[in-house]
Amino acid sequence: MDKIQLVKKDMVVTIQYSLTNAAGVVVREATGKPVNYLHGAGSLPPKLEHKLESHMVGDVVQTRLLPDDAFGKRSIELLCEMPLSEFPAGEIIQTGGQVLGHDESGKEILFTVTAIREGIAHLDGNHPLAGQTLIFEVEIQGIRDATADELRTGKVTAAAS
Repeated sequence: MDKIQLVKKDMVVTIQYSLTNAAGVVVREATGKPVNYLHGAGSLPPKLEHKLESHMVGDVVQTRLLPDDAFGKRSIELLCEMPLSEFPAGEIIQTGGQVLGHDESGKEILFTVTAIREGIAHLDGNHPLAGQTLIFEVEIQGIRDATADELRTGKVTAAAS
């Protein structure tokens, strides 16, 4: 008889989830490919991981995360403008597209091009879901022990999934 495994640190958990914002807008339907993550490795918002803790396969968990518990508040410091002439030659810059940049400390930030006006690209480095209250509905579909390599890297390997 198989032992019942519970979601806990260092377990690889397979989930299917839907995500809506507080206004009821569906951000992700639970029809996509299931997601594997290493519990406790920080790949999910901490409050969501905490809510999934000690559940088992078949459980459905719903939780509401305020902006500070999910992707943070929107920051005006992550809004900037850059002349198109300063982008590398050949880089395609278009509204809705993304470009990689760096903050003052050299950390990479992915910016979304929100507008292009008069030769200036308007960039937003906030996560697209920043500032939103989010409602997750998560179904736990699988739980297994992480491999030594997964524990070392903190990432789920596709071959082991």
